[in-house]
Amino acid sequence: MSIEKLFVERAPQPIGPFSHACRVGDLVFITGQMPTVPETNEMLLGTFTEQTHRVMQNLSLILDAVGSGFEYVVQSRVFITNMGHFDEVNGVYASYFDQPLPTRTCVGVTGLAGGADVEVDMIAWIPPQQGAGEA
Repeated sequence: MSIEKLFVERAPQPIGPFSHACRVGDLVFITGQMPTVPETNEMLLGTFTEQTHRVMQNLSLILDAVGSGFEYVVQSRVFITNMGHFDEVNGVYASYFDQPLPTRTCVGVTGLAGGADVEVDMIAWIPPQQGAGEA
């Protein structure tokens, strides 16, 4: 089985030496997404709510491009710079999923690249017959 390294044109450009995602079989491992606006590649440094929505929208772009979606996410990790905003981030995050929810880890960190306050990475299943989209 090979590893397919994926780049998604519509998603924000990576700020480091990494791919948007890697596909192995029917699983896709998505790099942590920041609240970067795809059209400008500039960080959205608004509220925790605004940043979390942007992060989830960026993840949606990648999931869609590889033929998956939030309903197929099996695991995610959320990184936030202030655990005092845990409930706020949870509310936004949960609004992107139906039940049952995927597994998740949430980690409080002292800082994230570019001054962001929220970052989320994911592992998702790519259902049969959907291929690799536009990635």
